[in-house]
Amino acid sequence: MRRSLQTLLLQLALVFIVACGTKSSVDEASLVAGQREEVYGKHEISAKGSLSESMPAEAVNFGITPWDDPEKLKRMYAPFITHLSEKLKMRVRFVVAQEYNDLVADLKRGIIHIAAFSPGAYSDALDQGIEREAVYIASTQDGGNSHYRGLVISRPQYKALADLKGKTFAFVEKGSSSGYKFPLALLLQKGIDPYRYFSKVFYLGSHAHVVEAVANGKVDAGATWDGYAEKTPAYREKKITTLFKTQPIPYDAILVYRKKGVAFAQKVQRHLLGINPQSTTSNGEKVLNKDLGFPYTGYVVHKPQVYDVVRQTSRLVKNYKPPKE
Repeated sequence: MRRSLQTLLLQLALVFIVACGTKSSVDEASLVAGQREEVYGKHEISAKGSLSESMPAEAVNFGITPWDDPEKLKRMYAPFITHLSEKLKMRVRFVVAQEYNDLVADLKRGIIHIAAFSPGAYSDALDQGIEREAVYIASTQDGGNSHYRGLVISRPQYKALADLKGKTFAFVEKGSSSGYKFPLALLLQKGIDPYRYFSKVFYLGSHAHVVEAVANGKVDAGATWDGYAEKTPAYREKKITTLFKTQPIPYDAILVYRKKGVAFAQKVQRHLLGINPQSTTSNGEKVLNKDLGFPYTGYVVHKPQVYDVVRQTSRLVKNYKPPKE
């Protein structure tokens, strides 16, 4: 009896030790910026269909910067996430960071395993030593173009920057290339300090918010990117107009968390490079669905120097000292 009791206690101790050595019981979503419903939405996106029954329990988190409304991003990325889940044969969860810089922190902490950084956020990540925790595997492209441009847009009654003196202006946020860094650099090169030139400067958090605010007359002008603004009804209906464009900016960089291993990074890279406008999920959905607003037509690998222009612009902007807000 005593031996049986000792055996039982030993088994219980082993169970406790193993449990303590496995993954933390802390809900991963609670560690990501924002509340669970803000990060994952009410319904998490994962691969659907017969494949889901054979998927291993392991899941990876694919995170992006919040360049549009989170709900819209979840819809446009749903087929892509399904396809990636099918190819990797594991559940891929889609995460929209609450702010641009949050994606850097979440990738460093291993909460995000695959990340799509807007170029400005990638530049900031490089300056924070992200290469120690993650490896670059690819970049997005659109129609064979590897670059896009930032825009300064306004209501159509304004024909030049001189018309905007004393008016209101909206940036996306300070981590955005086309929505802040490149337009700010161009304004500074033209001798315009936005805080002194405009009556009020706003940070609206996404390109969608900037375009909507200008189109609805809530602000007089703002900074955004051509790939988004020029495809909106507001642009087609001439509720907004382009005052000027920035120099070319390379598209988003895709990184993989180093602790997932070289083989995993290579596998993700291989599947990304294999995606084209004709790719479909097992259910026949277009992976890169322009009808849903997905902005890219494929993936390509660049040399690291491609992002030098972003880093140079970021450093120029960092040297700018705005008045206390």
